[in-house]
Amino acid sequence: MNMETIMSQAGIPIMLAMVGFYYAWRLLVMKDLDCIRGKDKPPVRKKIHDEYAREAGRLILFFSCAVVLNAILLFFNIYIAFAEILLASVYLFWAWRKMVAKYE
Repeated sequence: MNMETIMSQAGIPIMLAMVGFYYAWRLLVMKDLDCIRGKDKPPVRKKIHDEYAREAGRLILFFSCAVVLNAILLFFNIYIAFAEILLASVYLFWAWRKMVAKYE
């Protein structure tokens, strides 16, 4: 298996994971909520700023790791890979809505 085969099968998931790791780093390390909140939304209260950034960063980190697992599973069974990313996406959407309702 050469690099061309790997990039043709798992290139997009790898790129998506890198973007996710970047945003997780911005949230967990830099506590930058502006990267995920719209410009029209009011700023988050100082009291919950760090908690909100930590929880959002963990969710994005979870999804990025799920995408890396998906890239690996693509080489073995495409149906299992599809089911895994579908379950991870559903969980992410559910947990994100729960987090937004908690902090806003």
